[in-house]
Parts: sequence; C-alpha cells; structure tokens
Amino acid sequence: MMNMVSVYLFTQSTDIAPPLMQRREHALVALREELLQLGDLRVSPSPNDADLQVEILNLLGTDEGPIGRAAERSARMPDRRRILIVRVSRDTDRFDFVCSDGSASAERQAAKRIHASMDPNLGARRFDPLATSSS
Repeated sequence: MMNMVSVYLFTQSTDIAPPLMQRREHALVALREELLQLGDLRVSPSPNDADLQVEILNLLGTDEGPIGRAAERSARMPDRRRILIVRVSRDTDRFDFVCSDGSASAERQAAKRIHASMDPNLGARRFDPLATSSS
C-alpha cells in the first residue's frame, strides 16, 4: 500500500469558448471522483499542498468541428468518444498522456495512470518523466 498522495486538479480557461470550458470542468469533476474511488489519494485545494499537479490540457470529442456538427444532423451519429489529454507534474518533472473513451471512460483511465505513476511497487512504470534515455 502506498502513502497518501495529494493531488491538485486544474484546467486552464484562457481563450476557450464557454461550452468547451464546461466540458473540461465536467471532465475535471469526473477525474476527481475516479481518483477518490481508487483510494490512497486525496484532492488538495491548493497546488502548494499537493504532491502532484494534474492539469487537463484538452478534451476533444467527435462533436467538435464542422464534421462533428454535420454528423449530429445526419441520421447516423458516430460513437461519441472523447480524447482526454492530461499533464502530471511533480516538482520540476512532468509527463503528458492521452486517454480516450472505450471500455472505460477517459477519466477512469487517466485516474488509473495517475495512481500507478505514484506506486513504488510498479518499478520502471512509476513516475519517471517521459521514461526515455538519451543513449
């Protein structure tokens, strides 16, 4: 079992249309709930008190853009899968990852990856920014 880890969740709101920001906020709440369900994590109200900072960088869906809007008007509506892009930071290290809706929600997948990044039992898969070497 790992020690209790604190996580600060946020998203940026500059130059984003209100409907897009609202979707990001809903994803942020869903991610918070998923993280809390996994246990061993608490959500911090302040970045200063958090071990990790988790930012939703982007949330893309099939309903965005002209193709998605045209599909909404058509009789055949494609699966409404979303793509969630997340950045996890600890001190000066960070890594970004992408999750999409599928057998589990994008937020659930992100929560599992965030949780796993802090688990010392996972060896090389734990928090290791970019996990690359320059050899």
